[in-house]
Amino acid sequence: MSNIRLFIYEHCPYCVRTQMSFGMNNVPVDITVLSNDDEATPISMIGKKVCPILQKTDGSFMAESMDIVHYVDQLDGVPLFAPSANREDLNAWLKKVNVLFKQLLYPRWITSPVAEFQTQSAIDYFVNKKSKELGSFDEALANSGVLIKELEAELTVLATLLNSEKHVNDALSVDDVDLFGRLRAITLIKGLVIPEKVKAYIEYFSVVSGIATFYDVAQ
Repeated sequence: MSNIRLFIYEHCPYCVRTQMSFGMNNVPVDITVLSNDDEATPISMIGKKVCPILQKTDGSFMAESMDIVHYVDQLDGVPLFAPSANREDLNAWLKKVNVLFKQLLYPRWITSPVAEFQTQSAIDYFVNKKSKELGSFDEALANSGVLIKELEAELTVLATLLNSEKHVNDALSVDDVDLFGRLRAITLIKGLVIPEKVKAYIEYFSVVSGIATFYDVAQ
């Protein structure tokens, strides 16, 4: 067992970022998935309800996903990830699809097998909180056909922004950590047609990071 522990939600793109850094750097870590309605545990560690949270070997805690990514990436003194290229085109794409991702994914997460939504109280907590941001989950789910077509069009654009299946820029960077962290979730959307280049990118990082996709439980 490792002395390093990572507290996550399985649906959380920021948590995926941190898992990528551990997996791709071959750093062992004990992972604990918190129930989505568990406020007491994260508050006891860092004073607020957020994930991911890293508990280091000295017992101290670290939040903020990219801080954790960089911490793990630099443990051996030889970082894998180059700094962000701060690409305007990629940032604009991510901003454009942000709400679309939420509309398609929020209603699906609560009926998926991820560990943080295995009790009704956890589901209710998430729905009550996110409905203030998204609106009706039922309405978003009923509109899936239109939303999926919109996302397919945007994924076609994304395919043109990818350098290769192994990195979005000229070399592996934290932009890949961010992008895969977000894209992995869309494998939960049943019927979504993902362009081959984007699908290859998702599958490549799933393999090298050891983070499973959701194709088998898509809905």
